[in-house]
Amino acid sequence: MTQGLNLQQQIQQLSQQSAQDFYAQSIGSLKSQIQNYREQLEQYTQQLPEGEAKAQIEEMTDYYYELEGSIDQVAQDQGIQDQVNEAAQSTQQKITDFAQGAAQQAQDTAGQVADQAQQVAGQATDQAGQAVGQAQDTVGGLTGGLGGGQQQGGPLGGVTDQVGQVAQGVQDTAGQASDQAQQVAGQAQDAAGGVTQQAQDTAGQAAGQAQQAAGSDGSGEPRATNAARRRAEQLGIDLSTIQGSGSGGLITIRDVTGS
Repeated sequence: MTQGLNLQQQIQQLSQQSAQDFYAQSIGSLKSQIQNYREQLEQYTQQLPEGEAKAQIEEMTDYYYELEGSIDQVAQDQGIQDQVNEAAQSTQQKITDFAQGAAQQAQDTAGQVADQAQQVAGQATDQAGQAVGQAQDTVGGLTGGLGGGQQQGGPLGGVTDQVGQVAQGVQDTAGQASDQAQQVAGQAQDAAGGVTQQAQDTAGQAAGQAQQAAGSDGSGEPRATNAARRRAEQLGIDLSTIQGSGSGGLITIRDVTGS
């Protein structure tokens, strides 16, 4: 009976440990992704001029900081802070490796495209050389026909037809190349327009979400992000005593915590 109870306890302990490890891995991975998104927002913010748009992006950035702080607090309360940090580092390494692999793949693809372009250029050069050779042969035939004292009507007429055929072939080839160039230019223009529209839509959505989150502050209180206000209230800090580092003096969560 005692052995049965010990086995059951061991199973329960193993199950509890497995669940705890899975929980630590999950929130560690989530923390790493949040950090990655927050860093991307911070890089984007640095490129913006001072103004309301920058302040709205800083508002969103502070939400990410607040989420990171909440995850750290939960990990500390559960006694799994080390496991969570290890999982976060592992996830970040995977993200870095994936980005490097994608960059290498893009570089390889660009190299293949350059090789193909060189091959096409070589083929075009060969075709041009063949056309020049044919023209030279035609001119040689004309010269030989005239030098042999033959009448103008026969050989000269044949040469004229050959020259006309070569000229028509060159014109057709040039027309096809022009059509292909126009098609490529049109596709590039459409792609650029699509990217521009997508960027505008994304920026508009982000600005709208931030505007809803930030709201308007006409009460004369210090300008601060919502996350900064919550953290200041938790810590019992008066926002009027803090110098904001955000756009237009906006107080961020990092100003409140001093980090």
